[in-house]
Amino acid sequence: MLNDLKKLIAVPSVMGTPAADAPFGTGPRQALDTFLAIAANYGMRTHCEKGYCGWAEIGQGDGLIGILGHLDVVPAGDGWSHDPFTLVCENGMLYGRGVADDKGPTVAALHALKHIAESGEKCNHRIRLIVGCNEENGSECIEYYRAHCEIPQASFVPDADFPLINSEKGILHLLLQLPVDQVWQQNISAFTAGDRPNVVPDACVARIPKGSALYNIFALYGRDNSLFYKPQIAATIADAGLRIEDFSAHYFENELVLESRGVAGHAMAPEKGENAAVKLLRLLDGVYGDASPALRNVRRYLGEYNAANSLGITAKDDVSGELTVNLGVVSYKNNTLSLTLDCRLPVCADHEKVQQDIARLFPDGKLTVLRWSPNLYIPESDKLVQALLEAYGETTGGEKKCLYCGGGTYARELPNAVAFGPTFPDLETNIHNIDECFPIELFDKLPAIYEAAIRKLDKAF
Repeated sequence: MLNDLKKLIAVPSVMGTPAADAPFGTGPRQALDTFLAIAANYGMRTHCEKGYCGWAEIGQGDGLIGILGHLDVVPAGDGWSHDPFTLVCENGMLYGRGVADDKGPTVAALHALKHIAESGEKCNHRIRLIVGCNEENGSECIEYYRAHCEIPQASFVPDADFPLINSEKGILHLLLQLPVDQVWQQNISAFTAGDRPNVVPDACVARIPKGSALYNIFALYGRDNSLFYKPQIAATIADAGLRIEDFSAHYFENELVLESRGVAGHAMAPEKGENAAVKLLRLLDGVYGDASPALRNVRRYLGEYNAANSLGITAKDDVSGELTVNLGVVSYKNNTLSLTLDCRLPVCADHEKVQQDIARLFPDGKLTVLRWSPNLYIPESDKLVQALLEAYGETTGGEKKCLYCGGGTYARELPNAVAFGPTFPDLETNIHNIDECFPIELFDKLPAIYEAAIRKLDKAF
């Protein structure tokens, strides 16, 4: 099983430029080909859907039980303890981009199918492990599957938490484009952070033209990182709730480049990361916000790791939790500041009202919906949910209860599907962050849990 995972981790399957039969780039397509070759080597029936997705299948019959995993990953980022695309086993932990999200669980599900096939026991349904290549960027892969392939009677998705996720928040991606004032134009020539809405950005850069008022303020206190330790700047940083070591300054012939460093994380829990763009907004606002209404306004509404409260759009319910907002991507060009927001909405929140409330705060801006994926909620009494909870309880002895999450999985892309593992209670796997990991001991338990789940669903449906 580890050898199969090693082969998949070695493929940097980050979304890239579309190519022939590789709609999401050559990396995801290579991962798909690698997976299908592994499954075929185990004697499973395999199929590729024009590079969008593929599947491996065992069993006979008219009915179909589905398992959905994904082979694409978010960018690795900098600062890993090991090569992110080399599977490393160290001190009882597996490290590598995708070991938890979602190559590791997909391999575990594959080995559950392998064990069932080798047992010789007949199933009442065909069991199909469907693998996609675009989960991290909108799930177009499973949209394609839904339009062109057979829909399972019931499915589970090994891409969340145990015991089971029966409620997923709605996902709303918004592009907010704002004109900036003349002061901003004269003092900030570039402001960039992040490349994915669903990742907390861990680095941000602002370029300050030489001779501008903002340049002169910083230059007054020094021409290296010592400037951040001068009382005036240090006090600004402290007042913003930040650390001096979060920032660095680099002087060049025609500009000052300011950098902030944060901690990456998943947008479903932005408060668990440290958004580098938020940090730099806070610093610049503290130094120069009085002069630039645009800077002050952005800092006011988006200067929190979870900006739902500052935007005035808080909401919360018992079945899906609270509303969150992550500032995932920032860019500035042609006198326009572009901000991409990842909003995770509980069942009680109305996505159209959220849009209206945000737009009202920025009357001079343009708000565009990039993505809306509705909430998923399946009652605990449903037979799909009960079958999976029984499988989890019988194989682990763990508590059989339902959870909600802010992350979006393939479960919302097909009817009658929920997310089921692989993360055990109180386990931190660093998904979407550096040093993504999974304990070997727990990884070895996954195939048995997923095999039990398949057998339960095979009988229930």
